[in-house]
This record gives sequence, structure tokens and C-alpha cells, in this order.
Amino acid sequence: MRVLCLIIVCLFLASGAAAQSGGAKGSTWQLLTGQDFLELAEYDREVYVTGVNDAYNWSYVAGFERMKWLVPCVYGRKAQQLAAMFGKWLQANPERWHEPAAKLFPFAMFDSCRKPKKKRGKSTGKTSGKTKG
Repeated sequence: MRVLCLIIVCLFLASGAAAQSGGAKGSTWQLLTGQDFLELAEYDREVYVTGVNDAYNWSYVAGFERMKWLVPCVYGRKAQQLAAMFGKWLQANPERWHEPAAKLFPFAMFDSCRKPKKKRGKSTGKTSGKTKG
């Protein structure tokens, strides 16, 4: 039943998006660019990120294995935090603002959620802090 409701909502949103686009020359099926996202009000950013996140998580549930890393990445995070993470990533990558925000979201989450590589020190052994001499 949940899947049926999700499909109906997606169809409803898709029909609204098609009506808004008006078939103008040069327009794309994407609704927002990265720059458009940054220009949204805070609440609208949270709503947008919630929808994009849900879509990517559902794609994993539907069998798109490449997105399995996203589930633990966003688990337990609220919409405010996800929107802030995405906005911060966009601010750091202005050369990508012209790209669709929905396409950029996984890149932002991947960069935000990956574990930083441990830096190796120059010495391989333990040091006591004392010097001989």
C-alpha cells in the first residue's frame, strides 16, 4: 500500500512539473539547479532535501545497489542537518551550481559522510616524549 501511495505521489508531482515547464526551448526536466537550491528559504531547502533523500533511499530499496552507502550516511540525521550539509557542499563547489540539485545531492552526502583517511605520522613506533641525552 505504501508503494502504491508513493507511486501516486510521484505521478502527481511529475504531472505538476510537466505543467510548470511549459515545454520552453532549452528547459530540462530538472526542477532545481544547485544555485536554485541555495536561493530557497531554509524550510524549502529542508523539504527539498527530504524528498531527494527519500527518492535515493527508495531507489536502493528497489534494487539500485550503488546507493546502499547513502542509507547509513543519512541515518538519524534530520532534514535541517541534511540541508545544511548539502548547502555547505554547494558553497564549497560553486563551479557545479548550474547542475541539477538532485544530481548533486549524492556527491555532497558522499563527501560529507566518508570517513577521513588517517594521517600517518613520521614515526612508526610509540614515543615516550623523553629524549636521550
